[in-house]
Amino acid sequence: MGKPYFHYRSDDSEGYRLPEITFFKRYDTKKSLFHDFKISNNNSAQFVSSNSVKKSHFSSGKALEDSSEASISKKENVLMNFKRYAVVGKGKDGVIYQLTTDRCVKVFFKEEVYKKELKAIQVGQSSSSIPRLYDYGSNYIVMEYIKGISLAKHFKKNRYITKSLVMQLINLLDELKKLNFSRQDTELRHVLMNEQGDLKVIDLKRAFSSNRPIPIKLLTELKELKLSKEFLSYVKNIRPSLYQKWRKFDER
Repeated sequence: MGKPYFHYRSDDSEGYRLPEITFFKRYDTKKSLFHDFKISNNNSAQFVSSNSVKKSHFSSGKALEDSSEASISKKENVLMNFKRYAVVGKGKDGVIYQLTTDRCVKVFFKEEVYKKELKAIQVGQSSSSIPRLYDYGSNYIVMEYIKGISLAKHFKKNRYITKSLVMQLINLLDELKKLNFSRQDTELRHVLMNEQGDLKVIDLKRAFSSNRPIPIKLLTELKELKLSKEFLSYVKNIRPSLYQKWRKFDER
């Protein structure tokens, strides 16, 4: 299948490091970021334990003062803990580090985005189309690491679409509707195909804040790749009712 891929906006600049604003002004002292990830052999145990970051790194409900050299030093010490892990994705919302062969952690820059994505992932745990949630803290989410490729890269490489893949995309959009997501749409780069050929959707921060019952973004990107007509021809055969709604968009 190729290189394991957990896609967020890429940044190939050298010397990349997390900015100081990575950590929120308030911290949850009941949870901490981690150092060594010891995963239980019991498959039902969905947690990651660690004590690498001491509570002294945090300010127990008090805001860290950006102007304080001591505060900056504490934040830098926390950031150092992540350097032992490979960065597998980064963008405007956060940075993804691979923890194990099947788990990763996303560290968020903004609390608002963190809360929105956490809510969507929590709601989505009943669906196989959403990454598994293992743990979370004040500004991070430990989730399933998807080994595979995004549909954006897949289509750019192959330049064709199959009926089976169209069926999977329709099923994925059905899942978003079943989860009562108001945004029943996604970008191709946020749909990952794992090594088994199953689709997973990531970057769910707009799941409840964007009202989009028609996959406008998905159709737009397929049109740009000159795949929309082929896609819709399969939709017409698989789900005629959807075709009647979506074909008008492609005719614009």
